[in-house]
Amino acid sequence: MRFSFRTIGFVVAAVVSVFALLPIGPSHAASAEEVIKARVDFMENEVGGQWRILAAYAKSGKGSLADVEKSARALADMTKKIPAHFPKDTGRGNYPDNVTRALPAIWKDTEKFQKDIQRMAEESEKLARLAKEGNKDAVVAMIGPTGSYPRTKIGCAECHESFRGARPKE
Repeated sequence: MRFSFRTIGFVVAAVVSVFALLPIGPSHAASAEEVIKARVDFMENEVGGQWRILAAYAKSGKGSLADVEKSARALADMTKKIPAHFPKDTGRGNYPDNVTRALPAIWKDTEKFQKDIQRMAEESEKLARLAKEGNKDAVVAMIGPTGSYPRTKIGCAECHESFRGARPKE
């Protein structure tokens, strides 16, 4: 008797799980506007949040090398998610400048885009290693003493210069 209750419980759990994972109607797919909004949130808050920790350390000594190591590793991990945030036709040319800053060059030169992302991953890992080794001077030199991402050596500026448009004038 006990075995049958366990079996029934398993079957019920499996059926409930399958239905929970099914799309809810035809509008389940995210619209391009939702994809763009998620991309902006990811880049500004998640990637940008880690960058702000690095910048604060380099600029004013806030935090520790352990914080730098953790944030640099987080950035390296986040680079794996970047391509998924840039599906084809979700940039300028398809959407107004006030909606997205992603330039069509992302999809025209995907090889360079991928190389820039890979460079950021590798340089972020290098930064994490330097922080773990306690090499404060090298860490600050890599981040950039001003804490400005265009001057960092981890690869932010290269991608932004090639693939991100200017802020629209309001």
